[in-house]
Amino acid sequence: MARPRPRPDGRRQPPTRTLLAWPLWLATLGCCAAGLAVTLAVTRPLTIAVLIEGAAHALAFPLGYATIGLVLTLRRPANPIGWLYAAAGLLWSLAIPGDTWLDQFLTEHRPLPLAAQVAAVYGEFNWVPATILGVTLPALLVPDGRLRSRRWRPVAAAAVAAAVLALVGSALAPSRLEDTSIANPFGLAGPTGAVAAALAAAGTLLWMATMVASLACVVVRFRSSVGVERQQLRWVAAGAVAAVAGLLAGAAVPQRTVISSILYAMVLCIPLAVAVAVLRYRLWDLDRLVSRTVTYAVVTALLAVPYLLIVPAAGRLVQGSGSLAVAAATLAAAAAFAPLRRRVQGLVDRRFNRRRYDAARTVEGFAARLRDQVDLDALGAELLAVVDHTVQPVGASLWLRPQTSPTAPETTVDQLPTVE
Repeated sequence: MARPRPRPDGRRQPPTRTLLAWPLWLATLGCCAAGLAVTLAVTRPLTIAVLIEGAAHALAFPLGYATIGLVLTLRRPANPIGWLYAAAGLLWSLAIPGDTWLDQFLTEHRPLPLAAQVAAVYGEFNWVPATILGVTLPALLVPDGRLRSRRWRPVAAAAVAAAVLALVGSALAPSRLEDTSIANPFGLAGPTGAVAAALAAAGTLLWMATMVASLACVVVRFRSSVGVERQQLRWVAAGAVAAVAGLLAGAAVPQRTVISSILYAMVLCIPLAVAVAVLRYRLWDLDRLVSRTVTYAVVTALLAVPYLLIVPAAGRLVQGSGSLAVAAATLAAAAAFAPLRRRVQGLVDRRFNRRRYDAARTVEGFAARLRDQVDLDALGAELLAVVDHTVQPVGASLWLRPQTSPTAPETTVDQLPTVE
């Protein structure tokens, strides 16, 4: 990537690609704002639940993806993942201004003008190209923005073809729109409509196949990755697990409610995790985060269950001294928290934070050998080896403190070789 050319005043001009990031985000924001204006103008009765549901939908899909894409394009303009997220957010947002307006026409049983018909068809099928840009292609490119090998090029091309076939074929196929329960106003009759329906079905099947292939690509990358790339992909996996959990929970609760909208908004965990992986922001904290989360969840459960069992029983035994029983149970739980947390922390680290567990064992072993070591040179070499094994620095050196005794010989400083 060429460096920005300096301005006459000495400052550098931002690259053209960076300047294009802001119009994409502003266009998405404008569509969301237009949707809010239409909602305020035509929706009656206008309730808090309606506004929260619309805000959650806008933040989860169009504006959320667009904002993450903006950050990535500004920080990593050469990585196409940010541009894909920005384009996906824009595609989702284009349907927002017409949704409320279209619902008003349908509620009043009025004939749909041409713009409302276009909004109905586009809002029905825009998820196909949006998911291709926001999920499939980023999964093929994560984390460095390049395909794993040339063998994955047909998958990327098939994903783009799936978006075109599904959108065009579905828009022209004679069918009934599920979101609005009306017949497709642009559906073609006869053989042409049958061809359009076949193209739509082929595009949908191709979309499913490329989605599965992109997830398989992430798995293959993870299995062959090491070092920083492995940590990046672990963040992506954690985001995918959180998103799937939110989608499953959202499907289990009543639909079109505030809770379901918030749960469905957890799909944003995937682009957030990808952004962390691409920007390489505190990648090594994931092990510690998972370890501490699991530890405190287990400890809380181990302390809460006995607490809930002891308090009613103690209340019945004391007969009127329930507050004393509650205080005793609370003090007992507080006293057991620290040793129980340390015990559970060690068990969890063995499973979820092996790096920290192995480093702790290495340091403990060195501390035990330190009491028996008398050779200064051997001790220094072993100390450097322990530091290199646990911390893994780029280089490490050891300087000995000069002697200050008046009878000591001339002060010297011994330096051990750097461990690379």
